[in-house]
Amino acid sequence: MKKLSAIMIVFTMIFSVFNVTGVKAVETDETEEVSTTIDLTQESDTIYSYNATEDGYTTDYSSVVIPTYYVFGGAMDEDGAESLLSDLGIAENLQYWAATVKVITPINGESYTQEDADAFIETLGAGVTNAKVIGIDDGSTFVNNYISQECYAIAGIMTYGGEMDEGLDYNVAVPTYLSNATQTAIDYYIQANDASEVSENVYENSTDSLQRVVVGSDDTLAEAFANAWDNVFSKNYRQHNETTEFYMSSATTQTDPYLLIGIADYDALGIIYNTYYSEPLNGEGEYTWFEYVPETTMDMEDGSVPLIVTLHGNGNDARIQGESTGWVELAAEENFIVVSPEWQDTVTDSETGEAGPNFFNCDGLEGDKLIEWIEMLEEKYPQIDTSRIYVTGLSAGGSASSLYGAKYSDVFAAVGAVSAPGLDKEELAEIAENYDGGDVAYMYICGDHDFFGMIPVDGSSTNSFQVGENMYMQDVDPNVSMFSFIQSYQKINGLEVSETYDMSLNEYYGIELDDEQWITLGVKDTLEGTLSNDNGVIMKFAAIKDQAHWNYKPEAAYMWAFFENYQRDTETGELIYVNSDNSTDTTTPSDTTSDTTINDTTTSSDTTTTLDTSTDSTSADITQSNVSNVKTGDDSYIILPVVAMVGATGAYFYIKKKRI
Repeated sequence: MKKLSAIMIVFTMIFSVFNVTGVKAVETDETEEVSTTIDLTQESDTIYSYNATEDGYTTDYSSVVIPTYYVFGGAMDEDGAESLLSDLGIAENLQYWAATVKVITPINGESYTQEDADAFIETLGAGVTNAKVIGIDDGSTFVNNYISQECYAIAGIMTYGGEMDEGLDYNVAVPTYLSNATQTAIDYYIQANDASEVSENVYENSTDSLQRVVVGSDDTLAEAFANAWDNVFSKNYRQHNETTEFYMSSATTQTDPYLLIGIADYDALGIIYNTYYSEPLNGEGEYTWFEYVPETTMDMEDGSVPLIVTLHGNGNDARIQGESTGWVELAAEENFIVVSPEWQDTVTDSETGEAGPNFFNCDGLEGDKLIEWIEMLEEKYPQIDTSRIYVTGLSAGGSASSLYGAKYSDVFAAVGAVSAPGLDKEELAEIAENYDGGDVAYMYICGDHDFFGMIPVDGSSTNSFQVGENMYMQDVDPNVSMFSFIQSYQKINGLEVSETYDMSLNEYYGIELDDEQWITLGVKDTLEGTLSNDNGVIMKFAAIKDQAHWNYKPEAAYMWAFFENYQRDTETGELIYVNSDNSTDTTTPSDTTSDTTINDTTTSSDTTTTLDTSTDSTSADITQSNVSNVKTGDDSYIILPVVAMVGATGAYFYIKKKRI
């Protein structure tokens, strides 16, 4: 049986949740006709629901941005709920997004109370990402008086009619569309969003345009919903990725306001969004990938457009990288192409240890196939500048990016790893030991609340996943540690290789960094620093406060500012350092390589540095209740609180697969 590390087990256990909860692969083409009627199912005594995926509808978007609607329209039966949705004109939206709607009636059968508000938070559950609330008449009054007071997880509100009490707390900003609302309600939401009028009946916050209030006076519910979608609902989603990951958090426990995150409007940005499902590559295989191409680049000169290759996390939907990283929005500004492939050939099954299908049940663009695919893209888009191809990725994708940057250094000019555990550190260490290519620019970014606890590199994080009493993920799985990435890239770039970490030098990365400083990245404090060889800055590290194991959109512009400094001489393989005065220096590998020998099997000594690539698991006595045995990277077992984790993740991992 194939051995598993705890880190891979956690990934695959999480994704096994959605594989057994109703995600189905449909063998037919996408639904051709759009139905205007919705057949609801009674989910509970008070909830009627409809899920468009169960009706055979598909979408080209991931569940991160797919909306879930919660409609409060007062007391009614199933026929009344279906009639209400018909009046709302929501069917086409549900089918386009393969979305879900829940019509929620009062618990007491007559009118909404605080009990309904509490039950709603329970209904939100875990993995909240794009929850939209719609209140109609008496339901609007309930939304205004109750939901507004605990809307920390709500991505947007629409109300139609209704009243609002005076004197309520202005506690959470929430994007809102108000139709036929009272002045009290209008004033409340404007103040809650700290917004001011930017055009007639449109109010925005001066520093965050997603904090937005739009006031309408629609004749029908359908008009109100259409305007709510165009002006508010389509603009953003909302997640908690601060003290824990959104897919591990619950609305019942994470009650601080979640971050509002913009949804890229590809048409408005001028982005051509190309989707390819199970397509052959050079006449063979079935591969899936997604392209985000600015229209402006189609008229640019051949060899002038950079290419960003972004790799998803383990078992993830590749479309997430286009939707949650910020790269697509930045591409529209900077005129580069972004591509996101299904790069994993297989995903290991957590129960059997056997290799199973990836998210799209297709072949994976992994290793040499990734390079073959990039060569195909270069032919398809001659505008691509082959000297400016960059690779980045999240989690396992960040680990793979770290490996590919060195393994294919003649292709990639720079590497950016986000929240990357050391899954590929052994192979990278082997490459670094005998590396003779050009320098490779390397950036590593991680949050201090990462689920796996890569930083601090000494494994001291207590913000990571706790597997037992005083025992955390990084304590039981050595694949978490990424310090070997630092050592390998020090070696590759001709720097003195750190024998081990010294946390007195840097509280997160344990090495002395140049130009170390605290900055604000987006809205989060970030400690950054660099390493330089004789040719200039070649490595950069950032630790983000209150950031969990997920993408964070401001990272894209931050990483791009680093990438822009480097190009690859595609004939010699040498790295070109681009100076600020627009001149360039072409350099061979630095001649300042340390005499220290890299050896991933010996222990540290005065003359030998051991890369941190060990695979022996730490055994421990764990007494926490509600646990289950799972395999780690060797033949020992660790204990993971499976029940708690599955309960916390199930609501998120209902990601909709493309039907192929």
